[in-house]
Amino acid sequence: MKKYLHIDMVTGITLIVVFFCTYTLLLQDNFLHTSISSIIIKARHLELKPHLIVLGFLPIYISVVIFGSVLLGIYLSSIIKYALNFSIKKFSFVQRKQC
Repeated sequence: MKKYLHIDMVTGITLIVVFFCTYTLLLQDNFLHTSISSIIIKARHLELKPHLIVLGFLPIYISVVIFGSVLLGIYLSSIIKYALNFSIKKFSFVQRKQC
């Protein structure tokens, strides 16, 4: 039971970190210019048709970034789980060998 709880904690912590990074990228201006406000500011200088196209695709951009971060978080958590399981098995094998 402890091992199952430990694996769920790894997934939860990884997803929290990835969501925080995504939240920061979408809401705060940074050097990558990936925030929503910087996209809207750049779209203001366009003509009417490209401006409406950019603003129309903005919800799609936000959803792709959020779901992409979820996929990245699940992928990273599976790598961390594998590394932890490997180290636990290796450590228990070393302890059995010493006894």
